[in-house]
Amino acid sequence: MRKIARAAAVLPIVAAFCVGMTSTAQAETDCTDYSDNGGAKAQFKAYGEHLLVDDVFADGHSAIGGIEIYGDGHYFYWNRNGANGAVRDVNLDIAEGTPVVINAWLGNWDGTVTGGIDFTSNVVMNCRGVA
Repeated sequence: MRKIARAAAVLPIVAAFCVGMTSTAQAETDCTDYSDNGGAKAQFKAYGEHLLVDDVFADGHSAIGGIEIYGDGHYFYWNRNGANGAVRDVNLDIAEGTPVVINAWLGNWDGTVTGGIDFTSNVVMNCRGVA
């Protein structure tokens, strides 16, 4: 009888520890998007939350990587270094499990964040990731 009473006293404590230790896991998802001619490339790396913006072709246009962070807003990052292999690495701070949408565009820098972006250079928004 004592063993049953002891087990009855210990089981709720063990159960409480187990419930406190459970968590929901969401898979991190990388994704890549290109402008319609392939001249701009935006790549989201979920591990570490990095947005890589690459100007692929020497076509006289800059590459722009756009990221929409669910619940936070839209951000645009320019790579104005040309197609010399210099990829812009933007180290972001996004909570784990946050959905993001990535886009790549071409543009001509005019001194403003969105003023010179050719929004028609990316026809389809198709890159969805999770931080």
